[in-house]
Amino acid sequence: MAIDLTLKSTTITNREASPRVMANPGAGAPGVMRTVYGYIASVTASLSATSVIRLCEVPSNAIVHSVKITSGAQTAGKFNIGVYRKNADGGLVAFTSSDAFFTTDLDCAAAVIDQECVMKATSANTAVKRNQPLWQAIGMAADPKTGLDICATVHTTDVTTGTGALAALVQYTV
Repeated sequence: MAIDLTLKSTTITNREASPRVMANPGAGAPGVMRTVYGYIASVTASLSATSVIRLCEVPSNAIVHSVKITSGAQTAGKFNIGVYRKNADGGLVAFTSSDAFFTTDLDCAAAVIDQECVMKATSANTAVKRNQPLWQAIGMAADPKTGLDICATVHTTDVTTGTGALAALVQYTV
């Protein structure tokens, strides 16, 4: 079996280029991992589709490495985990379809513990996008240089009983 020693990631290729191209922290170069945690103690009963629960804020230039969702048993309810502008910036979806950027239809009928959403099969966050600042990964044309909210949007299945907690733990570098 032949071993091909010429295959290199973009980061290694840039490191070996002349002149050398420096990688950004979190996108090939070492960086300080930051963590933000947000939660709501009790999801309101009878939330209907399109209801938005804002969980935490990350800088628009953050490279997001992990989004873990924890939920108490909501009896029924599926959430999209995505990115919205802050209420002060209009509060709308940050970019087309970014309301489900991290995952679609996370089922929270039963309890969910630390469900990783960044690398789920239903994530629009591809391997290439995981190496980009959040604003670029979700498809914005330029960095808005502000915070963006990580949100849970009720999708396809309404929350019936609710009352369980809902939380997001996000890890990123800037």
